[in-house]
Amino acid sequence: MFDHLETGSDFVAEKTLRSSVSLSGVGLHTGAPVQITIHPAASGNGIMFRRQDLLSTDGAARQSAELSKVTISAHPKAVTRTALGTTLTNEYGVSVNTVEHLMAAFSGLGIDNALIEISGPELPIMDGSAEPFIAVLDEAGLRSLPARRLALRIKQRVAVKDGDHWIYITPNSDASDYACHMDVMVDFEDPAIGRQHAVFDLGAQHFRQTIAAARTFCNKSDVELMHERGLALGGSYDNAIVVDNGKVLNQGGLRFDGEFVLHKALDLIGDLYLLGRPIIGLVTAFKPGHELNNRLTKALLDSPESYELVEIPVTQSPAMRVEA
Repeated sequence: MFDHLETGSDFVAEKTLRSSVSLSGVGLHTGAPVQITIHPAASGNGIMFRRQDLLSTDGAARQSAELSKVTISAHPKAVTRTALGTTLTNEYGVSVNTVEHLMAAFSGLGIDNALIEISGPELPIMDGSAEPFIAVLDEAGLRSLPARRLALRIKQRVAVKDGDHWIYITPNSDASDYACHMDVMVDFEDPAIGRQHAVFDLGAQHFRQTIAAARTFCNKSDVELMHERGLALGGSYDNAIVVDNGKVLNQGGLRFDGEFVLHKALDLIGDLYLLGRPIIGLVTAFKPGHELNNRLTKALLDSPESYELVEIPVTQSPAMRVEA
């Protein structure tokens, strides 16, 4: 049921999964095995994470009473840590780490409502991209809900800055333009990365074909330092691009040109989707990161005059281009 809105609707409907789906892997920071199951959710629920490992085993009644304590809603105000990933924490102090790649997959496919049950404190890192999440979401399938999807249409410029790192978001010049345009640039000292630039209009087809497969990356010296400090224990060449003095150390090299900047764009897309709505406007970022991404979402929420909620008419996804 609810596979489509009323016949003849000219507006996009909210989406959820058609069925539940599971996948497992290791946590980037703990190195421990973790499993998640993604369930459909009703309109208005948004994206929620539930720490199944913290539920009592003393019976269904007690578990039911504890559900709110182990459930964390995806929202900018829930962000409590942004080092090496985005961490969400609820009012009871229960956290879930490294949510950005799955959130990016939800954003890219236009999924508004889902419940993610998780067996540990962080999502599996998989291959360091959003592609494995896209694969299982495709397996589950999507269905429309009996509610029109709302978007945040930007009305006034909102900007955040930290030194030479900055992000700003501005209105589209054409009022009939309902797209989210993104212009992202990175600039790293290591010549294996250097300066890369990606300009694209966010849509499901382009996210799936290009952005989703872009993997996280790091410098070899940073990996060694993190391991010495007990961090990134699950990190490996299987789930991150590792660079060192102008060389990509992974067997097989990069998946495509611009993979570094596109992964930073992927992280930005995931962090922005904590807003719970797609964005209509232009997002321009220079050297973005999780801390700055989260500051932008909070700055937007703290400036209600800078946006309005609008229904989204059915339109064709725009083309994408990547500039190296």
